Order: sequence, then structure tokens, then C-alpha cells
Amino acid sequence: MQKEEYEEWMSIDEDIPLAATLTDLEIGQAVCKQDQAVKVGDSDEDECVEENPPTNAEMRQTLDILKRSVQHRSTNFKNHFEYEQYINKLLRNNCLQATVNEFFNCYFCNKL
Repeated sequence: MQKEEYEEWMSIDEDIPLAATLTDLEIGQAVCKQDQAVKVGDSDEDECVEENPPTNAEMRQTLDILKRSVQHRSTNFKNHFEYEQYINKLLRNNCLQATVNEFFNCYFCNKL
């Protein structure tokens, strides 16, 4: 783009009315104020910041509760079956990972 073309483009923008021209500092301050307002508005005393993931036993117990609920209240068993398969897969993977971790922990502890 040539200099003349650039200036022509820029002169078109000069005719657009603006409510205000903000500096970078003013824009940054406005964004910070919005972020602080969101943080204040989102803070719930009931909400725990660092929540431990559920244990395998808790997941199995929850799955059993869901099974009973679906049996009494639902007609779409396909979705529940898919959820059950997915959760069981997660539980198996967690058990496998725990076994692998224990193996390596024991292996390296004995080497030290």
C-alpha cells in the first residue's frame, strides 16, 4: 500500500464520530476495573478453591445412585448405559495408573 492510499484510508476514518478518545492507560484501567468487579461478583463463600477429585469409591457410589434413579424415573436407558461405560472406563484407567505409579515408586525407592 502506497503512502497516498494509506492517508486516504486514514482520512476516511477521521469523519467517523467518536464518543471519546481513550489512551492506552485509560483502556487498561477500565479493563482492570471490570476484572476486579467480576472477581468480587464471583466470590462465593461456599465455593472451595482447591477441591480434591472424587475417589474411585465415591464415583462407584454415585454411579449406583444414578442407576437407581434412572431405573425409577427414566425411559432412555441408552444414555445412562453410555455414561456407565464411560465412568467404568475412567475407574479402570485410574486403577491402572495407580498400579503403575506404585510400581515406579517402589522401584525407585529401592534404588535409592
